[in-house]
Amino acid sequence: MLLSPPMISYRTAVLRLIPVLAALLLPGCALFDTSADLASFRTVVIDPGHGGYDHGAHAVRGMDEKMLTLDVAQRLRPLLQERGYHVVMTRNSDIFIPLGVRTGISNANPDAAFVSIHCNWASRRSATGVETYYYNPRSAPFAANILREISGCYGSHSRGVKPCHYYVLHHNLRPSTLLELGFVSNPNENARLQNPAFRQLLAERIAVGISRVHGGHAPVAPGS
Repeated sequence: MLLSPPMISYRTAVLRLIPVLAALLLPGCALFDTSADLASFRTVVIDPGHGGYDHGAHAVRGMDEKMLTLDVAQRLRPLLQERGYHVVMTRNSDIFIPLGVRTGISNANPDAAFVSIHCNWASRRSATGVETYYYNPRSAPFAANILREISGCYGSHSRGVKPCHYYVLHHNLRPSTLLELGFVSNPNENARLQNPAFRQLLAERIAVGISRVHGGHAPVAPGS
């Protein structure tokens, strides 16, 4: 006698489909745990924060956060390329890229590290300093290396390396960090950030921090 397959309720079927749909529709969602390797990344995904209709933090004077982050990112790219890294930009113009797409770009590169660039803002104009964030503890040394370099740009004022649940970190399978490069709400720090020479200095120090784990240059690819 052939047995009929058991009936599955509509609700059960939908619940079983949710993980599949999430994997298809949310490419930046870190559904699977992987062993991110900080020592061997050869690709750097640079993520200039905000863009397009999302201005980010409004500066007390001059360019808003979205344009400052893009400028620093564009300065950082050739510096990393000179050190032997393959560089991928999540955006290269004033457009908005959804967070899931940003992390999806990172997750699609198995040999990548991810650096999201931002500027800070506070209602208290006296707030100052730089800070870096991570989600996965394996990314903490990566964030610390960069903070060690950029903090000197502001007279060694560091607000520390901090764990955080930011989407682009929490949904990232790769070594990843988010940088806050100073307060555009603070007149003195904003004046520095509005200076192209200072943004170049920041880019140079970020490049040093990123490459510090490799002794200054990208590791050689296997078989090279």
